[in-house]
Amino acid sequence: MLIVDDEDKVREAIAFKTDWAACGFELVGGCANGRDALEAAEKLQPDVVLTDICMPYMDGLELAERLTEQYRELKIVILTGFEQFDYAKQAIKLKVNDYLLKPINLQELTEFLLKLKAELDEEAARLADLTALRAQWQESYPLLRERFLNRLVLHPMTDEAIRRKLDSFRLGLSGPSYAALLLELETEQGDAGGSHPDKDLLRFAAANIAQEIAEQEYGGVAFQTRDDRIAILLGGEGGMLGAHMQKVAGFVSGALAKYLKLSVSIGLGRVYPSLHQLRYSYQEASSALEYRYLTGDGRILSIQDVEFGEPVGEAEYNEFERELSAAVKTGNTARALQAVEDWVARLRASAMRMNGVVGYMHRTLATVIQAGTQSGLDQGDGLGGIFFAKLNALKTIEEARSWLEELCGQVIRDLARRRSDASHTQMMEAIAYIHEHYSRAELTLGEVCQHVYLSLSYFSSLFKQQTGLTFVEYLTKHRLAKARELLLATSLKTYEISERVGYQDPQYFSVIFKRHFGMSPKEFRSAGKGSAPA
Repeated sequence: MLIVDDEDKVREAIAFKTDWAACGFELVGGCANGRDALEAAEKLQPDVVLTDICMPYMDGLELAERLTEQYRELKIVILTGFEQFDYAKQAIKLKVNDYLLKPINLQELTEFLLKLKAELDEEAARLADLTALRAQWQESYPLLRERFLNRLVLHPMTDEAIRRKLDSFRLGLSGPSYAALLLELETEQGDAGGSHPDKDLLRFAAANIAQEIAEQEYGGVAFQTRDDRIAILLGGEGGMLGAHMQKVAGFVSGALAKYLKLSVSIGLGRVYPSLHQLRYSYQEASSALEYRYLTGDGRILSIQDVEFGEPVGEAEYNEFERELSAAVKTGNTARALQAVEDWVARLRASAMRMNGVVGYMHRTLATVIQAGTQSGLDQGDGLGGIFFAKLNALKTIEEARSWLEELCGQVIRDLARRRSDASHTQMMEAIAYIHEHYSRAELTLGEVCQHVYLSLSYFSSLFKQQTGLTFVEYLTKHRLAKARELLLATSLKTYEISERVGYQDPQYFSVIFKRHFGMSPKEFRSAGKGSAPA
């Protein structure tokens, strides 16, 4: 106990009148202010500080704040004559253990000290109770074991430290060689969406199966990793360990399929001669799993088997990009799909890691989108960031290939629809222009093409598709229809009507009219309104 009070009489009264031994305490000192008490606490290391509030140099509240910052186990009791609640509130915020008011008599102080001693004894007993601690450690054993094993495969450790921990957790893992396997649970068999209401429970069950096979049958170690995978560590003779890895991988894969209806991809690292090198094998097992993007799910992938193939050159990609872009822009679906299929086959043959493959797939997606936007599509047509998010969610290159082929088809169809709509609009503009200017004898095909910004050949093709007639046929038909209306609705002379519908030569107009209606303009008018053949 350390007493802190600026009144000497108070300190002396408490010091000499209290039976410290009977209360279970030893008085180690007294101080007149907080500054001296702070220094004394560092030297004397008391269990309890009994302090006044109002003191010179450093008051009791500041002292309490400084002490709680430095000494976690220290108990602080405020003793003051001030009964204002503000002081009590501040003391509570500072994690002060109790609050006594002056004047305090000997009986009250003794009772308080006995109560405080009982609390300190109980706390000390709890912390020092090895039996309870051992039980608590047993309860925490799975978590501590998993934490150590994750550290083993992720961070550098010495062989000695690893062996000491293995012995502590009663994990054999005998050498002299060591290797790691890494399991990635895939979709549940028969569950197309790969969803399950108890994913964590399934993963726990899978880890138990892996642990039973690896530990009981092969003296290994199995545990769940921080990224929700299952790791298996094996030890043994170097020549046999590789074969044991394949057996364990096969047995675990078969058991998960049989009992939990789960598909699993398994990566195998290399065999190493030291415990501290297990983390290298683990990293290689993780790298091997990345190749399942190329090979598909449910495979056993050894790092020694998957690191092969010829790297993809930038010139190769540029050639593919030009081919795919041209196919999309020209609306050639078969050519686009073939380009994607050939490119995916090239990526698969390269044995590139997942990040590299995904990078190229992103570039391919960008190529398709760019070809679409350059040909007239825009963000409003469904192109943009959402496609990149979808691509990231795909698990294998085959899924990515199918999705890209579907996207190419969609972009080509959207372009065809957009071009069809645009062509229709241009043809409507051309027809409107013809209807507005048909009375001009000098109206030509070239003039109309220039108005809608199309070449003669392309316009002629689109116009025939839209109307079923050539430009001349359509213009003639429209002019003669207008001439018929004028013949029936007006008393204009034939030559006047001929000039109004764009024919400068009345005789030629009559010839064309008779060829179309089977009678001359004069005969048509004489036949009466509405009675002539159309």
